[in-house]
Amino acid sequence: MNKLNRIWQQLAIAANWPILAAVTVLSVLGVMSIWVDSPANGTKQLVFLAAAVAVMAAMQAVNYLILGRYAWPLYFFSLILIAYTLLGSFAELHHHPIPGVHAIKGACCWISFPGGVSFEPSELMKISFILVLARYLRFRDNYRTLHGLLTPFLLALIPAVLILKQPDLGVAALFVPALFILLFVAGARVKHLLAIVGIAMVLIPLLWLCGDENAPFFRRLPAIVQPYQRARLVGLLSDDPKTLRQSGFQQLRALTAMGSGGSTGKGPGEIPVGHHIPEAQNDMIFAIIGEQFGLVGSISVLAAYVVFFIAGIEIAASTREPFGRLVAVGIVALVAAQAILNLSVVMRMFPVTGVTLPFVSYGGSSLVASYIAAGFLLNIGQNRPLVIARNSFEFD
Repeated sequence: MNKLNRIWQQLAIAANWPILAAVTVLSVLGVMSIWVDSPANGTKQLVFLAAAVAVMAAMQAVNYLILGRYAWPLYFFSLILIAYTLLGSFAELHHHPIPGVHAIKGACCWISFPGGVSFEPSELMKISFILVLARYLRFRDNYRTLHGLLTPFLLALIPAVLILKQPDLGVAALFVPALFILLFVAGARVKHLLAIVGIAMVLIPLLWLCGDENAPFFRRLPAIVQPYQRARLVGLLSDDPKTLRQSGFQQLRALTAMGSGGSTGKGPGEIPVGHHIPEAQNDMIFAIIGEQFGLVGSISVLAAYVVFFIAGIEIAASTREPFGRLVAVGIVALVAAQAILNLSVVMRMFPVTGVTLPFVSYGGSSLVASYIAAGFLLNIGQNRPLVIARNSFEFD
C-alpha cells in the first residue's frame, strides 16, 4: 500500500495539471451536450471517455522513447487498415462486401467489429504520422535540402491520398499543417517550404477543376473533389435562400443555435434549435454548447484549448531531447489544426469538412485518439532526459 501511495504521489507531482484540466473541461462539456441531443449516445460517450482516460493513463507506464521505437510498424499498420477500408468500398461497389467494412453516408471510413463497435483507422493514422515523421526527422538532416523533403512529404501524402479516397477531405487536410510545422521546427529551409506552398497554390485550382463537367478540358480527368464537396463550398459563399436551405442548411442552423444562446445560454439541456442541426453531436457540437451556455460556454471551450496549446508548447520548449520535442510540437499542431478547422466550419468561415472537435465531439475513435495525443504530451513532460550527445539539429 505504501508503495502504491508513493507511486501515486510521484504521478501527482509530475502530472501536467493544465493539460488535465483543459481536457476535463472539454470532455465534460462534450458529454453534457451529446447527452442532451441523444441520451443513448451520451451513455456511449461516457464509456468511450472511460476507455480513453484508461489508455492515456496506461501510456504513462512506458517512456515515450520506448513507444517511439514502434513508430514505423504503427504507421504501416495504420496504412494497411485504411487500405482495407478502401478495399471494402471497392468490394461493396461491386456487390461483394468484405467483413467489417460498409459505407456510411457514402464513405467507407470505419471497420466494424462484433457487438456494434466500430473503429476509424484514420484517427490512428494521425498519431502514427506524427510519431513516424518525428522519428524520421530526429535521425536525418537531409530535409534541409529541397530533394531531401521528398520523404517527409511522401509520409504525409500517402495516408492523405488514401483517406481522401474514402472520402474524408477534412482528416486528409490535417496532415498538411502538421507536416509544415514539424519541418519548420526541425530546421527545414523556409525558402524551400515557401516554394512548395507556391506550387501548391497553383495546383489547387487545377485539382479542383478535375472531373468538373463544366470545365471542357478537365472534365475528362479523374475527379479529385466530389460533387457534394463542391456544393458545400457553393453553400458557404452563396446568400441565395434556396442554396442556404440545401447545402448551407447545416451551418446556417448552427449559427442560429449559437446566436440564440446569447451571453449566458438557455441553460443545460435546452437546445430547441440544436435538435434540428444535422450531425449536431459530431461536427456541430460547438453550436450545441453555445446554445446551452452562451458566450460564456463558447469562451470556456476556447480558453481550454488555449491552455492545452500553451502547456504543450511549454513541454516542447523545455524538452531538449529532439524526438520528444518534435512529437510535442506535432501533437499541438495537429490538435490546433483540427480544432481551428472544426470551429471555422461551425462559424461558417470554412466549408463543411466532417472534422470532429478534439475531446468534445461524439465518437470513440476520435476521443481515444485525442487522449492518446494528450497522453504523449504528459509522457514527454514527465520524462525529459538530459541529452549528453550533440543534437542532430538546432532548435534555436
